[in-house]
Formats: sequence, structure tokens, C-alpha cells
Amino acid sequence: MDATNVKMRAMLEKEGLDALLLTKPANQRYLEGFTGHDCYMIVSHKGNFLIADSRYTEMGERECRTAKILPHRAPHPPYADVIAKLSHDMGFRSLGFERDHITWGQYDEVNKSIQTHNIAFVPTSSLIERIRQIKTPEEAAMIGAACQIADRALSDLIDHIHPGVSELDLKIELDYRMKTGGAEDSSFDTMVLFGARASQPHAVSQSDVRLCKGDFILIDYGATKCGYHSDTTRTFVCGKATAEQCKAYETTLKSQLDSLALVAPGVNGKTLNEKALEVITEAGYPAFQYGLGHGVGLEVHELPSMPQNTDVILESGMVITIEPGIYKPGWGGIRIEDTVIVTEHGHSVLTFFNKELVEL
Repeated sequence: MDATNVKMRAMLEKEGLDALLLTKPANQRYLEGFTGHDCYMIVSHKGNFLIADSRYTEMGERECRTAKILPHRAPHPPYADVIAKLSHDMGFRSLGFERDHITWGQYDEVNKSIQTHNIAFVPTSSLIERIRQIKTPEEAAMIGAACQIADRALSDLIDHIHPGVSELDLKIELDYRMKTGGAEDSSFDTMVLFGARASQPHAVSQSDVRLCKGDFILIDYGATKCGYHSDTTRTFVCGKATAEQCKAYETTLKSQLDSLALVAPGVNGKTLNEKALEVITEAGYPAFQYGLGHGVGLEVHELPSMPQNTDVILESGMVITIEPGIYKPGWGGIRIEDTVIVTEHGHSVLTFFNKELVEL
């Protein structure tokens, strides 16, 4: 039995569950290597099972490391009946479910079916996600590979940045560079934002927004490799930066570097937030309103999250982002973000693209 399933079964025992129904694809992939969607997985001390319709049964047979494949949908019984029969046959008295990743319809159908066998349907929260926080060396290597692909793609993009190009043009070009450079896909909807629009942390790139001299260029992007993500943000200036742009940029960089320097096992994420915000507010800029970072892995946003006012203790093997920013509506914004792994004695930065202010 592999280490991930050992941890999963220890978690089931701790939670007092006979089995857990997984509806979140990332958790199914983590435990069994299955890359499909719209399927149901039951994990237990008595084995793992994938309930899949005909679109995914062959894929399940090929990809799953240990799970037995059980078909559902006509001519087979509905998924809820398959889940109920399996749970009864295995002698389960309690079946957990992922309360944040199941629809009301799914819950209702499964609950009605298993109630006929007097099996408790128990809500759970982030059980597998907690295990996923600590990356294996193999996982860390895949995230590192994704980061390298992303770094190369941004380097290749630089020659395409010039006055008159649109946000959408650069977004498409960067996505293309990542995919031709070895990425399966982009980690999320790549953001390329110009000028005053860079003050919106998660705006959508537009085809009618053209780059002008003096504009900020904020690029937030990532690549995926074998399902694992990277996440990077860099900010440039088109042409010569003004004194105010330079000051804001240097403040953001100092905030990022000072908080990054604190990353180590045992450190509270709240401490990192406080350091990053201290640098920015003491320089006279508005505080960013989001948490300083988040976990990265099979999802681009996963545990550990690092809200500003929540205790999160870092552990060796966690992969997180550090991404402070300065945002002023009507003026623009700056964000500098790296993907970082917490190591036994500190940390290692996985994204290496230059962080000094670049004037294009």
C-alpha cells in the first residue's frame, strides 16, 4: 500500500469513518492517479472503488493504482444505488462525504439510497486536502518542473511586449509558450493587465485594452505538469518608469523579500502577513486585502491558506505562494509572487524569473 493510502486510512480511523465518498477530482487523482471527472470514488480500509460511467471505465482501469472499477448508468444501476449496494456489501456503518464538493442533488440521491441500509452519511471537510498539504519529493519535483516551464515561457514572451499589443494577445501568446514548452495547460485563466487595470487583483484580460507607454504590465500565470501547478506574478513597466512607480515597486519587492525570508517550519502564516503588510503600510501605501499566500499542488489554490488573521503553522513539505501587492484604483497595481517550498531548515524558491524592475 502506498504512503498516501496509509495516511488516508489512518485519517478514516481518527474520524471514526468506515469509508469516504470522494467527489472532488483532485482528491481522486491524489489517491489513485485517476484524471477523469464526474465520477465517484469510495476509499476505505477494505479497498478503494471508482464508480464511473462508460466514458471513464476504461480510463479508470488504466489509471487507477488500486481501485476496483464499478460501472453505473444504464444499462447499469444509478450511481446512488451502486454506492449503497457497495457500502452494504462491505459492511460499512458510516460513509463520509465531502460537504464542500457535492451537489444537493448528489447528496439527496446517495443519502436516500444508503438510508435503506441504515448507513450514516457523515459530512466531512478537507480531510484529504489536509494530507495533501505535505508534498512528497515526487510531487515537489512536478511542481518544480511546472515552475521551470512557466519561467521559460515568460522569458520568451518579453520580445512580444510592445506598445499597441493587447492584453488578450499577450495572454494567448503566454499560454501558447507554456503549452509548447511542456505544460499540459495553464494553471488558471492567465491574467495580463495594463495600466490602471492592474489595480484589480483578478481582472480578465481584454482584447480592446492596448499597451501604452508608461503603463504597468501585471502578469499572473502558471503552468501545469502531470497535474501539478505553478503560480507566479511579475510586474513590468512599458518604457521609463516614473519615480512613483519605482518607489511603489521597490516597496512591493521589499515586502515580498522580507516576508519570504521568514518562511520556515514552525513559522505562523500570520507572522508572514504582518511583515509584508508592515513594509507596505509604513511606506504610506494601502494594505492589500487578501491573504499573503496559499498552497499550491494538484490545485492552484489549496491548503494551507494563509489569511491575514488566521493561525497557520508552516511545515516542511508545504508548497505555498508569497504574493504581496500595492493597488491604487485609477493608478495601477504591482504584485510580485513566487511559488516556494518549505524545507527542513527554511525554504526554497521554485520560481526564478527576475524580480528587479524591468522597463520594457
